[in-house]
Amino acid sequence: MSKIVQFFSEFYHIPVNYIQKLDQNIQQEQLYSLTSHDISDIVPETYISKYNIETCKEQMRKLEEINAKNDIKFISILDEEYPTNLKNIDYPPKILYYKGDISLLKKEKNIAVVGSRKPTTYGKWATSSLVKELVDKDFCISSGFAGGIDTISHSTAIKNKGKTICVFATSVDKIYPTQNRYLYQEVLDSNNLIISENNSLKPAQKKNFALRNRIVSGISKGVLITEAGSKSGTLITAKYALEQGKYVFAVPGNINSPNSYGANALIKDGACMVTNIGDILFEMRYEDKYINQEINQVMNIDDLSDIEKQVYMIIKLENTCHSEKIAIALNMNIQDVISILNVLDLKGYIIYDGFMASYKTI
Repeated sequence: MSKIVQFFSEFYHIPVNYIQKLDQNIQQEQLYSLTSHDISDIVPETYISKYNIETCKEQMRKLEEINAKNDIKFISILDEEYPTNLKNIDYPPKILYYKGDISLLKKEKNIAVVGSRKPTTYGKWATSSLVKELVDKDFCISSGFAGGIDTISHSTAIKNKGKTICVFATSVDKIYPTQNRYLYQEVLDSNNLIISENNSLKPAQKKNFALRNRIVSGISKGVLITEAGSKSGTLITAKYALEQGKYVFAVPGNINSPNSYGANALIKDGACMVTNIGDILFEMRYEDKYINQEINQVMNIDDLSDIEKQVYMIIKLENTCHSEKIAIALNMNIQDVISILNVLDLKGYIIYDGFMASYKTI
């Protein structure tokens, strides 16, 4: 959390390796006595005028005063607390300002849940239901603090005693939208996290709302779109997620509803369709872990072999499941899976739905 790194990251467009070199050669207490010659001696490739550096020092003093008054802290891209997955995206923020528990950025099970600012009743239900289940599985929920789906994602996580990260397009002390002021306080009171790449001297700008989305996806392992129209800003987050190599999930919606055009299009283009939390666990390869946990909790399946228990628990977690999906999950031959399914059917643990060509537990 070096002031030297903060100073040169905020007020100068110079590469990170130059900033690191300056940080290694300048003491914190020397910041306000620095001259342009001092900087040129360390990094000859960089020219900073005497007038410019004095102006930036004055801005830095104001920023430090605001941060101290509002209990705003920061980390830089050179700090250990900075998450590796965010560092690896295109144009990662050099500085992140925050309020709350910064350790949440290092949480491995972090998923972004985003969507329409004006969700339908269906979108609200899908979001709250899936977020509750994700929190129950120890996922941290990230979103952009906008109205609609973002707000539901954050508030549902808090309501269910889960963890959430709010990524602001404004500075962390400027609440937008203003109707979320109570949610803002709930986030902090429950020891969650608010972050932004924008310092408190920067005015709110429209372009920052789109840029913020790269951070929402960047800190997450995957992005879940629960409802989005064809022109929704949520699709920008999905685009960033694809570019960053993250999982992209989408909840299917009414084909006649404009609010579902975006999510349905994502599924059509290859996003993983989500109808229950099992779809997310399966894609992220968390399913095996939960199968073993659930096996230990389920009673009266002692007459099943270990592999039969695993197949049974996949179907139980999924609600309904196709034999092909079970074979992929357990890395088994499809014929062996079908044989086990027939045994489970005969023993009365599952039933076969011929219309859907799938299995479900009784």
